[in-house]
Amino acid sequence: MRTKQIIKYFDFNKSNYNLFTLGNNVRVNVDTNYLQLKEVSNGVYSTDSDLYASTWITNPNSVKQWQGFECIIENALDEDLNELTGVNFRLTDGVSEYWHNGVDWEINNIDWNTEEEVANNISDFPITEKKIGVIVNPYTTDSSYTPLIKGIKILYSVDIEFQQDYIYRTLVRQLKEQIRPITDYAIKLTSESSTIDLNDFEMETPYDIIDIDSVYNETNDPDHFTDLLQSYNSSTKVITLSDTIDEDEIAYIKLIYRPVIAVTTGLDYYEVTKLPTLTLTNINLINTTELSYSDSVLNKSTGIGVAIKPPKRSDMDVSLNIITNSAADQVRLADELKRFFANNTYLTSWGLDEKFRLQLIEEYDGQVGEQGSGVYAGKLRFLIIGTLYYLQDATVAYSVERFRLTGDVEVDISN
Repeated sequence: MRTKQIIKYFDFNKSNYNLFTLGNNVRVNVDTNYLQLKEVSNGVYSTDSDLYASTWITNPNSVKQWQGFECIIENALDEDLNELTGVNFRLTDGVSEYWHNGVDWEINNIDWNTEEEVANNISDFPITEKKIGVIVNPYTTDSSYTPLIKGIKILYSVDIEFQQDYIYRTLVRQLKEQIRPITDYAIKLTSESSTIDLNDFEMETPYDIIDIDSVYNETNDPDHFTDLLQSYNSSTKVITLSDTIDEDEIAYIKLIYRPVIAVTTGLDYYEVTKLPTLTLTNINLINTTELSYSDSVLNKSTGIGVAIKPPKRSDMDVSLNIITNSAADQVRLADELKRFFANNTYLTSWGLDEKFRLQLIEEYDGQVGEQGSGVYAGKLRFLIIGTLYYLQDATVAYSVERFRLTGDVEVDISN
């Protein structure tokens, strides 16, 4: 298995403000983007030992192991360079909080670990749920000072192919979960009934029916004022009505279905038996740049860590074809896709749990027309902006433990 190493950065930027949980006497300074203690009076900070803040929970589904931990913090020092402020931690999987007891991670919401204890033992933190977050315990021993916490880095290994993750595991998955168009199906009943068994009728289009939106008596209620749907059993495909429909009267059923989602490099033919279909095609990487920054996670107790080389960033240009065997289905499926893009301005990577912006660059074009054999097609085009590709191997990183100054240099370390 070929794994890569990625850094998840919990930064206390004001843009993430709604993702934090802040306890009493802890705040995010929106001017400096630091997590710090709140003043209980002018220039005075709380010296309580149980203060906390929680990050959001990240869920990178491709994670194989949590590997490193580092807190970016500025501590106040006294004149002898002793730290007056600091921070402790617990880890969480979003359900329980965990503390390392020196041997194992145990469920515990009382005790705290140091950064060194977390960094030395995070590789044993369970990945069963593939979720992790950090409970932060900032403190001060001098009420005149507060720690300033810029962010927290977690290093983890992944088994991921980036383009496959963005398209198959993320976009296709999201389309399958959210695209739910409605189509019409009219049935003339052969006998009076308060139930309709869809198994008794052979549909021209083999819809993957998810649910029933409504049922009307088309014969007696052509304007569809009264919805007769009482319930639908998706296992048996039996519709139960709130009133009977007589023999030879028409039941007008609005079906909610799931279209086939496919990915291909070309559309040379259509399989009518699999329609309606959404087909992703012409997937191209454009606007590719190599980011100038690199990043690292250091274990401060050992001075050794991992450096991640700059990733490449690209926009993914994707065409989406809508293929149906009904003009009505074409229009309704197009409307459902417009709703999807209106409600999904970001795509969250399944493997990395990182957001990338979705931008529709060519609106739905339904003028493609009939393709022969009763097949209709339309298309639209969109971008997934800023997708990342970590292509270079990680390297060993070392912290700066000492440095030499030469020449006429004056250094002030009083602050």
